[in-house]
Amino acid sequence: MYATFAAIVLCGAVVLWYLFAFNQLVRARNAVDQTWSNIEVELQRRFDLIQSLVETAKGYAKHESETFREVARLRTRERPFADAGTANTAQHDLSGAVARIMLLAESYPELRADKNFLQLQNELTETENRIATRRNAYNQTVNYYQNLCQAIPTNLVAAIQEMPPKAFFDAPDELAQAPEIRLS
Repeated sequence: MYATFAAIVLCGAVVLWYLFAFNQLVRARNAVDQTWSNIEVELQRRFDLIQSLVETAKGYAKHESETFREVARLRTRERPFADAGTANTAQHDLSGAVARIMLLAESYPELRADKNFLQLQNELTETENRIATRRNAYNQTVNYYQNLCQAIPTNLVAAIQEMPPKAFFDAPDELAQAPEIRLS
C-alpha cells in the first residue's frame, strides 16, 4: 500500500518537474525569439537607411554604379533572417558596403555637405548603437536558453522535446563598436 502510494507520488513529482522544466524552456525559447524580433526591426531600419544613403549619394556620384549595385544586392538578401547565424554573415558584408559608400562620399564634398546625407549618417550611427544594445540583450537570452538546454536535468527535457540550440548574434571584431561615419 505504501509502496504504491510512494510510486504514485514519485511519478506525480516527475511529471510536475517535467512540466515545469518544459515550460521554463519554452519561456526561454520565446524570449530568444522575441529579442531576435527586436533586432530584426533595427536591421530593417538599417537597410532602409542605407538605401536612403545610396539614393542620396547616387545624385552626386552617378558613375560609381558598382558600389550601388553591390549595396542593392546585399539589401535583397533573404529577410527577415532565419536566425542570427545567417544575419552574422550578411551584416558583415553590408557593413563593408556602407564603409565603401562613406569612402565614396569623401570624394564628393558636395555630398558630404548635403543636409539629408548628414542626417542619414547620424540616424545610421544611432541605429548601429541600438543594434549593439539589442544584440547584447539577445545574446543574454540565448545564453540563458543554452544553459537550460545543456544543464542537467533540463537538458533531458530539451532533448526529448527536440529544442535545438540558438546561434549568438556576433559582432565581428571590426564591427564590435558602432562605426563612426561622420564626414564633416
